[in-house]
Amino acid sequence: MSSYRAVLHLTPTARWQHAILDSHSVLESLAAVEAHQVATDQWGNVTLDVTLNRDDHQAVLNDLFVLAQQFGYGLLNGEISKLVDSAVEGAILTGLGGGALGATSNNGLVALIAAAGGALAGWIVGSSLKRVEVVYEVRPNPIGHWILSPRLQHGGSADPGVAWA
Repeated sequence: MSSYRAVLHLTPTARWQHAILDSHSVLESLAAVEAHQVATDQWGNVTLDVTLNRDDHQAVLNDLFVLAQQFGYGLLNGEISKLVDSAVEGAILTGLGGGALGATSNNGLVALIAAAGGALAGWIVGSSLKRVEVVYEVRPNPIGHWILSPRLQHGGSADPGVAWA
């Protein structure tokens, strides 16, 4: 399962809405979700900024589309980002650093303890950092599906960039 952050712009489709779409209703309606922001403008359009743990971006969009429909909204546009944590990368890099530092003591036990301590610290810090693997722009298709197109990164290419969430 992966984490996906979606920032979607929704517009009201029903003239009279009975339920209000806010952070509380998002948390009650979806499993494994973190609501960063749910904001409504003066025209009733909603910006939904959430992180979900799902198998793929299609599952995220399906869940959010059903949620939007339940509250009387349709998708205008948005973006969805796949997030990858850096726990393994951090553990390897700091474990190697701790092992190298411990090796300078010429004591195998100290080197082993330093490597294990460095790996543990790197795992903890790396798991709290999220790296954006890929970002897609999301637009509705007239037949009811989504058009997903890779968003160009700062370098001008569609390659995944490095950014911290």
